[in-house]
Amino acid sequence: MDSILDTAAFGTFAGSGARAGTAAPPSGPGLVRSLKAELQDASAPIEAAFLTVGETLSQTLDHMAVIGDRFLALSALIDSEDGVAASSRLGKVREVTDRLATDLRQTLDDLTGLDASGADMAALLAGLSRIIGEITALAINAKVQSVQIRSGSDDFSVFNREIDRLHRLAEEATTQAIAHLAALRDAISAAKGGAALFQRDNRTRLDDVGRRLQGSLDTLASHRNTAQQAARRFAGRAAEVGQRIARCISDLQVGDLTCQRLSHIAAALDVLELLTHPPRPSALPQDRRWLAELDDRRRTDLSAAICALQIRQYEEANSDFGGQVASLKANLEALVRDADAITREAADLFGGSSRGEPGPANAAVKGTGGSVLADVAGEVDRALDLLHHYCRSDDVLRERVVEVSHGFDAMDRDVRAIRSIDTDMRLMGLNTTLKCTRLGTEGRGLGVVAQELRACSRRTEDVSKAITEAIQSATRRANALDRRSDTDHRAAIELAEEMTNSMELLNRLQADQTRSLSVLSGDCREVSRLLTGTIDRLAIGRRLEASTRRFVEQVEAVSKIGEIHAPGIADDLHRLFAALYTAERERTTHAHLFGGESLPDGGDQGGDIDEFFL
Repeated sequence: MDSILDTAAFGTFAGSGARAGTAAPPSGPGLVRSLKAELQDASAPIEAAFLTVGETLSQTLDHMAVIGDRFLALSALIDSEDGVAASSRLGKVREVTDRLATDLRQTLDDLTGLDASGADMAALLAGLSRIIGEITALAINAKVQSVQIRSGSDDFSVFNREIDRLHRLAEEATTQAIAHLAALRDAISAAKGGAALFQRDNRTRLDDVGRRLQGSLDTLASHRNTAQQAARRFAGRAAEVGQRIARCISDLQVGDLTCQRLSHIAAALDVLELLTHPPRPSALPQDRRWLAELDDRRRTDLSAAICALQIRQYEEANSDFGGQVASLKANLEALVRDADAITREAADLFGGSSRGEPGPANAAVKGTGGSVLADVAGEVDRALDLLHHYCRSDDVLRERVVEVSHGFDAMDRDVRAIRSIDTDMRLMGLNTTLKCTRLGTEGRGLGVVAQELRACSRRTEDVSKAITEAIQSATRRANALDRRSDTDHRAAIELAEEMTNSMELLNRLQADQTRSLSVLSGDCREVSRLLTGTIDRLAIGRRLEASTRRFVEQVEAVSKIGEIHAPGIADDLHRLFAALYTAERERTTHAHLFGGESLPDGGDQGGDIDEFFL
């Protein structure tokens, strides 16, 4: 049956050619104007919304370019001048801590050896003291023997005075040497005990310092590798984001395309209005005058065909629009996830708080920010605390080592004094022996005493030589210990300064990282905010869907569309609309509804909008 139009709604077609029992073309221009207004209301927000989406995508592109630069800059911070210098300084620090730990054992060994040397010297000085005691008895006996000599030519009073003086000097020098040795042995014992305690406490600390520094170096190396990998991964992510934005831009084409399709439907409604109230042929454009020449039945069939075609075009436009908007929304939501993922990844790599926000600017001091650099700085800071304790303990040990070294110097002076006295005593004994030989029997007793005195002198010389050799050996060891202790002491101080400088570099690097991360996170949040707000505007899809339902309901309500068999209707539709279509989708819909695979291209009328954008 031919298409029948609802005369109640459209009115009857004026003219005597209408067949009985069939409806006339619509005569109600109010409905057409209402439908066109509906089309305008549906089209207007699409253009505004998609303009906003386009602006948002443009801003997103700018932000993502900046985000990419910041992420790569963050990844490269560890390889910056500060990062390389911090790693280099920590590597040198580790070498020094290992040497200090080794020297601690050597220091204790040296002090143990010096303690043993002190015990040997104490035994030698005890022997020397016994010899000095023998000299005391010989001095008294010499006085007795010299008094018994009656020779007037030889005066032994000088001998008596000299032996008293030399004996007193020897006794004083020996007593002083014994006292110095006792003090020296106390100093060695204190230094040895201090070194043992120092080694027990600080060897562990130095090992801990070394362990922490090695861990920090390993962490920095791992972080450098992780940052480089992240930069490479980000390049892939950036490509994905670029492709996603490109898909969004492609999806945006549906906005203009849909507006054009709605405008084409409005143009078709204008033709429908002409069929409902045809003006005089002279009032129509040249290419539309043939409409005024149609008979009533032809008008009715053509009107019904136009209604069916525009319903299908509207439904197809709505379907295509809904699909593309869903794709656009999915891509925009994916971009939001991308921005959030970049924030999380950057926070995980360079920040550290559970919320993905960068830590405070001073987090590097104790590692409270949770970032790798903050953790490393915290480890270095704790190692620095241990090193400061080492330096304070080393100050005490250094004083004791210096005291031991000076003690051996004092001992050496004492022994030289004893040897000088011994030389004088030996010469005095020799002179006395010669005088007594000239006296014959009368000088025999004093001569024996003089010979004993010389024998004691030789024994004193042997003991003093042994003491001198022991002192020289111990002094060499003490001086080596002193030099090494001084070197280690200065190295520890320099080490503390080096670690302090490393801390400054790490803190500066952490501050740079925190600032960059904060800005990057802000950019990502801004992208998320822009995109989220834009996604909310895509609710226009529901509005177009509602408009489509109303259009279909109104048109179907006033036109009872059935099978359209009138010959030539398809040709009339082609003649009316073929040049109007700008999208292949419109031509395909038209062809599927009224036969044929496709319509001729509109030529210069606009071409395929898809081809234009692509």
